[in-house]
Amino acid sequence: MQRFLARDAKYSYSPGHASIGTVQPGERFEVESVEGFSNYFSSAADFTPERYAEAEAVKWAVTGPITVAGTEQGGAVAVTIHSVEVTTPGVVVYGGYTAEDPFEWWDDESACAVYPAEGGVIQFDERTNLPTRPLIGCLATRPAEGELHAKLQGRYGGNLDCREIRAGATVVLPSAHAGGGLYFGDCKALMGDGEIVGPPEVGALVTATAEPRKRPASMTWPRIETPESMTTLVSGKPLEWSARQAYRELLDWVLDDFEIARPQAALLLAMVAQAGICQISNTDYTAYCVAPRETFETYRS
Repeated sequence: MQRFLARDAKYSYSPGHASIGTVQPGERFEVESVEGFSNYFSSAADFTPERYAEAEAVKWAVTGPITVAGTEQGGAVAVTIHSVEVTTPGVVVYGGYTAEDPFEWWDDESACAVYPAEGGVIQFDERTNLPTRPLIGCLATRPAEGELHAKLQGRYGGNLDCREIRAGATVVLPSAHAGGGLYFGDCKALMGDGEIVGPPEVGALVTATAEPRKRPASMTWPRIETPESMTTLVSGKPLEWSARQAYRELLDWVLDDFEIARPQAALLLAMVAQAGICQISNTDYTAYCVAPRETFETYRS
């Protein structure tokens, strides 16, 4: 099995990056994901303002780009995640969260905590253990043009921080270039919707397969497929725009796959779909819209 190493991590997405390797459609491969703070903090005592500044400069490392054979420019690439194995303790940088304006919370970072993560459990404190639910925070293809910082997100994917990008999901990304060019990184041990404050950043070993897809004309943003659900992801501002666009993307997806009139599909989605927040911590906010597949099976063409 091919294994793509953390030493090939970048701090941006770019069509100018040389491929670090090629996988064939359906070939299982592994990717080493760097812990979010690049292992600068092994204990709370490691935190100083100077060390924090150094860690921030090397945050959001992503391993890639990986070429997926057969992926066409203007097509799509489907990435099936088989496992996300946590390989380091979870690191959180945090503050007092006393500001009256909650917009200031995210930048209130004056200390760190390191949580043991073994056997599928995060040890929060002596009273609380939490089951891990590892996710991939950054999953992307090469953007259409320009070099973009890995903390950003867009139609190519990127720093979506969606808790459903995890084992068992297939993430479908638009591909602006032949080969796609996949990047993986920014894994978390677990995370609540919104990422209002920082979840535990972990190093991880991702096992995945990928295959080229023809991209439907209606697909302009990433999608998540599972046997039970259909999810669309959109990033932008304001947050309500992202949520409404995610709903539109899901409506168009339903119309592509099922025989149902557009107004009827929209009304049915209004009764069964759920809108939610992936993250509101980045320069653009990511929203999702998800619907159960079983609702639409009677309309299968």
